[in-house]
Amino acid sequence: MCGAGAQELNVPLPWLLGPMFGIAFLSFAGMTDGLYFTNAVISEISRLAGWMVLAALFCLALSALFARFLQQFSNVTGYTALYASAIGAAGDMAIQAQRMGADGAAVATSHAMRVMIVVTVIPFLADFYSGTALRPLASLANQFPVIGWPELGTIGVIGAGLAWVLNRWRLPNPWLLAPMLVAALYAATGNETRMPDFVVAGGSVLIGWSVGQYMTRDFFTSAPKVVAGAALMTIGMLLLSFLFAYALSEWIGIPLITAIVSTSPGGIAEMAITAKVLGLGAPLVTAFHFLRLISVILLTKALGQKLIALGWLKE
Repeated sequence: MCGAGAQELNVPLPWLLGPMFGIAFLSFAGMTDGLYFTNAVISEISRLAGWMVLAALFCLALSALFARFLQQFSNVTGYTALYASAIGAAGDMAIQAQRMGADGAAVATSHAMRVMIVVTVIPFLADFYSGTALRPLASLANQFPVIGWPELGTIGVIGAGLAWVLNRWRLPNPWLLAPMLVAALYAATGNETRMPDFVVAGGSVLIGWSVGQYMTRDFFTSAPKVVAGAALMTIGMLLLSFLFAYALSEWIGIPLITAIVSTSPGGIAEMAITAKVLGLGAPLVTAFHFLRLISVILLTKALGQKLIALGWLKE
């Protein structure tokens, strides 16, 4: 309903931004992105692997920089500030923060604010520039036939089963990463297909729903300094990310808006859907965010210990 209303108003990405201001949970982004990992796309990603590593390191540097700002502005502990500023999955960061004795609620609140701002700003910016972007990977993907229902069902069942196993092992983001892995393997073996359009729209609805669930009265009143600090931090991250994206675009020759979406401080699912709907090379965007996500999940704890030892953050 919210998505339909946004579409009538000609809002960019209506099926994402409309439901975002409604309510909450789940995402099909992993499976839809995975189908675009064809041999041609994998070759392009391999060519840019070094730049993806650089982007992941830039992300960790952003987290370290703004963790200090957030600690001083919001008066939180060092680990709370770092996990709240780490550009990773909100759930994973909140859980890791609690294991380190940090304030998981403050971390979740900060990430909700960050995602809300990013998924509001980036789609409008992408929509503004997308008409002039060079999109060879997106054009190639749109030529693929729609995947058949038997194949789609098989990928769904295998992906869900693998996600359940990985979730039991407490691996990060299994419900997104497992379906994406299964779909990518399917596409890489020569099965070049794409998801039906209504599934992409459905994924947008559910992502908007998952973001919207955090926007309760308590969200805005329980920790005003954390909310305000997270908002200022996100704006700063966006500005620095835009500068980095411009440099990246010049260095490796990809469209500026694709570089912006690839390096923005948003979640992998939200940015992948944005790239897919606007035809900005979703596999490339997903690969940038995937490597960043893994880096943040694996290295944030060690980064926090180092920053506290150096005195950059107060424990």
